[in-house]
Order: sequence, then C-alpha cells, then structure tokens
Amino acid sequence: MKSKEKIGRLILRISLIFMVLLSIVLSAIIWGSDTRFSRIEQTSSRTTNKDLGQKSLRDMYVPTQVFYYRNNKMYQVYDGKNNLPLEFTKITESLTRNRVSLVSTKAQNYRKMLNKRDYMQLTYPDQITMPLFLTGLSKKDSREFNRFFVPTKNSHYLYLGNDNNNYLYRINVNNLSFAKLYKHVKQANTKIEVSLSKFKDGYSVIYENSPQMQVYSYLTYQESDSYFVYRLLGSGSPAQRNTGNTVIYSNGSYQRLIAAKKTHNYEFVDYQQNKVPKLMTSRLMESLYYVRRIGLSEPDLRFFDADKDIFMYQNFVEEYPIFLPGRYNARAQVKFASNGMTINFNSLDLQIPVPTTNSKKTLEPTNKAIQRLEQAGYKKADIEKILIGYTIQETNDKKDNLVDLQPTYYVKINNAWQSLDDWLNLDVKIDQQGNVKEGLVDGL
Repeated sequence: MKSKEKIGRLILRISLIFMVLLSIVLSAIIWGSDTRFSRIEQTSSRTTNKDLGQKSLRDMYVPTQVFYYRNNKMYQVYDGKNNLPLEFTKITESLTRNRVSLVSTKAQNYRKMLNKRDYMQLTYPDQITMPLFLTGLSKKDSREFNRFFVPTKNSHYLYLGNDNNNYLYRINVNNLSFAKLYKHVKQANTKIEVSLSKFKDGYSVIYENSPQMQVYSYLTYQESDSYFVYRLLGSGSPAQRNTGNTVIYSNGSYQRLIAAKKTHNYEFVDYQQNKVPKLMTSRLMESLYYVRRIGLSEPDLRFFDADKDIFMYQNFVEEYPIFLPGRYNARAQVKFASNGMTINFNSLDLQIPVPTTNSKKTLEPTNKAIQRLEQAGYKKADIEKILIGYTIQETNDKKDNLVDLQPTYYVKINNAWQSLDDWLNLDVKIDQQGNVKEGLVDGL
C-alpha cells in the first residue's frame, strides 16, 4: 500500500514538473514571437506615458518603401510574406552610439549614390533625425536623413542620405549582415519599375509606366465624442456648446475640443502648451506623444511628413499612405505654436480588411500627371512632392460602415497635400513672386 502511495506521489510530482516546464516553454514561445511583440508595441498607443521607449519610436519612425536594382533598372518592391522595413529595423537595432561620419555634401556624389547598383534603398516619407534611428545619441543631434543605402554585398558601411540637402553619412556595420534581407527583396512578390526625380522637397518616385494598383475595402469604426473628450479634457464635466456644424467642448480657458458634426474630424487646442520645442528630435518625439495621447489605433499608423512646426501621421496600406476626407487629410496633425498647440485628427478607424475580387485600378504615368498640373497653371518648381496614396470612398450601403480605398496621385504644393484631381479643380492663384497661393476651403 505504501509502495503504491509512493509511486502515486512520484507520478504526481513528475506531472507537476512537466506542466511547469511546458508552461515555461510555451510562455517563451509566445513572448518571444515577433508577432506578439509587434502587437504589444502596436497597441501601446493607449498609454499616456511621456517617457516613450526607443523600440516604440523605431516602430513608429520606420521606413515605408524599399527599392533595389535588377538588370540596371530600379524597382520598388513589396513582399506580403516578409515585412522588409521591419526586418531591416531589427537587423540595425544593435547600432547604438555608432559614429556617424559625413562623407559628402555634393549633389553630384549624391546622385551617383542613388544610381549605385550594389545597394538597396529604404526610405522614410520625410526626414527624421539621427537619434530616432541610433539609440544613445543626444537629442541635440539635429542631423536629418530620410534614405538608407544598404549594401547587397559584403561591406563595412551603411550609408544614410538626406534628399533635401544631398548630405551623405556613413556608419560602420562590420558585424551586420543584410544577406537575408536582400534575398527577401529579390524574392518579393510585388515589383514595380520606377525612377527618381528631384523636386522642391527632395526626390520623388516616378512611375514611368502605368502602374496597376490594388483597390481595398475595409470595415470601419469610429469612437464617440465622449471617448476623445475623456482622453484630452479629462474626467471632469467639460462645458459643451453647439455652433452651426460643430460642437465645442472645453474644461476652462486653456483647452478645447471641436468636433465637426456629420464628419469624423476633430480639432484639439491646448493654449497651455505654448512652447515650441527648439530641437527637431524633441519636436518629433513630442508630436508622437500628443498623437498617442489622442488614443488612436496604431497598427498601421506611421510618421508621414514634417514642415517646421507641423507634423503629420498617416495610416498606411502596404507602403502607401491613406488620406482621409477633409482639409486636414492626415490621421493626425500636430502644430506647435507660441500661442498654443493644435492637433487635428480623424476618428475613422480602418478595422477589418474585407475580401474583394482583387480588382485593380490603372493610374497614368507620373510624368503625365505632372504635365496635367503644368497645363492647369502650376509649375514643376511649385511641386514639393508627388506620390501614390489612397483616398477613402464610402460604399453605397453606409450602414455597413464599409469603405473602399482607391489609389490616386497626391501632390504637395505650398505645404498642403491634396489629390491630383483636387489641385486640378482649384482656381490657381499666383502671387507676384510666382508662388502658388493656398486655395483650400476653411473648416475641419
């Protein structure tokens, strides 16, 4: 009898040990999974912690487009199986406090680097500063860049480029290998032949042929006013006032939230935040903090554009930005000023992609789009950037909260982003210096 009890206890003890070990192994797999950690970082927007970790910054300020040369032609690539920019970010995560050397400031050398066949290129939508890529650098480091030149063969160096001023930097990467990344780039399932052309605000991608772009459909969701009132004005009882097409919420003289009726557009003004951060790195980090304070869903939210004191963040589908309805067509736009900080944002959240018939839309070549702008009275010198983006169109059945994402050209002129058709439909106004005046309609 005692023998049976001892055997039973032994079996029970072995079973418990096995269960504990299995639990540890499964926990390690789950928490070590890239997808798991990616999800944690993506949903971190719900925190209002101002001390943002570097990993979160690297996730938000991530390259969005990848290019490489094949048979002496440049291709823009996208791989549905492998997240190429994220893979690059993980490879370079160990580059901390590395010495960054300025190797050239000449436009001629920069153009040569753009045409080097043994380098891949990854680009941000706009310039960021060095400390947002390299951990350990001082926030006072204001050197900006927007393009990586990644070696496809064994090399000691990774190059960083600034399309605006042609500055070219170099980092020693002796211990890193980009062979796996290059393999995935070559095997990517989407390749579009492109070239690069210099505009007022750097280099833009030129689609020399007529690109065929995927059309997407999404189920949407939008939070109520009360959600944003609580996030931005606190848990008190803010005053509420209806004025025409807007509702104004305020918690005193210093903060107010304006909600546009019949749209998803909001404007938050904080008159207490009346100091413009002096350092560019601080501006970028502060703008991200305030975007996260809103409480928007983050899985596809990325840094998109910056102009002095104005910072834009957009949702992306694959590597293309999604422009929302309204004058402030970014998902979130932060403006710093000496008389207060303003955040314009849109509550329309793209939740679930809906299977479609894989329909595609053919766009005209980029140079033809530019010719149409010139025929309408714009000069090429007016164009700061031109790119392919997605515009939101509501479907016939609005009750289902279903929208389509339609590809089109978006153009930046006079610091404003509008679709090609919107620019063509505006009455062009030119001042005495030959600059395009802003012709946008006021309102949210």
